[in-house]
Amino acid sequence: MNPNYLRMLPVLLIPLVFGCAHKYSQEEYQGVLNDLNVCTEELRTVKEDNQNISKNIAQMQEKLDKTAQMLAEAMAERQELLDKNIQCLEEKKTLINKISQTSNASQEKKNAVVYLNKDYEYITSFLDKERLSDEIYIIRTQGKIKIVIPQGTLFPTSGSAWLTPKGTKLIKKIALGVKQLSPTAIEIAGHTDSTVAADSKSTYPTNWHLAHARALAILTVFEESKVKKELLCAVSYAGVKPIADNATNEGKAMNRRVEIILTP
Repeated sequence: MNPNYLRMLPVLLIPLVFGCAHKYSQEEYQGVLNDLNVCTEELRTVKEDNQNISKNIAQMQEKLDKTAQMLAEAMAERQELLDKNIQCLEEKKTLINKISQTSNASQEKKNAVVYLNKDYEYITSFLDKERLSDEIYIIRTQGKIKIVIPQGTLFPTSGSAWLTPKGTKLIKKIALGVKQLSPTAIEIAGHTDSTVAADSKSTYPTNWHLAHARALAILTVFEESKVKKELLCAVSYAGVKPIADNATNEGKAMNRRVEIILTP
């Protein structure tokens, strides 16, 4: 064996012997135990803190969820309110339009009444002589002016539709006055009494034909007098719209008429 190893062996054995033979003192043991207890307590505290933190996180998450739900509900309410506001604005706009239309219609109605009054005053003054002599009658009704001309003023017999020279002159004068009014429509309506046509092969086989022929005779003179064609129309009412009793001759004479209806 190498002598050097022998000399080193005691040196190596001394720590080993003393290390294995060391025993902890009570103080050292108590110190280690205290350290362990401290660590255990700190671990317990950390666990409790961790539990508290987890609980707080859960509570915060619950509050967050509730807040998110409340926010969603608030947004829905806000959207609903916005929709209602938009609807209210649309309704308000519609109401304003209706009010405007009503106001315009009211103003137009007032204007129409004014125009009607002016036209009525003018035509009655223009045809004052004929009106006073009962050759014509002028009536203001339902926003229109009606010039009523008895058959005897225009046509020679109760069954004719040919204008007399006097009748033609009168219609030309009426046409002249009507052109000064500038109406929007002119209806010429022929009427008869209730007497039934005797001969179906005659010129006017029915009262419808006779009344229409009378209206056309007036319309022709209006057209020759340069009244606008687009304003004119001829209508036959035969004897369906009497204004007097057909049981008397006077009543029949009143029913045999032509009406010129002016719309201002």
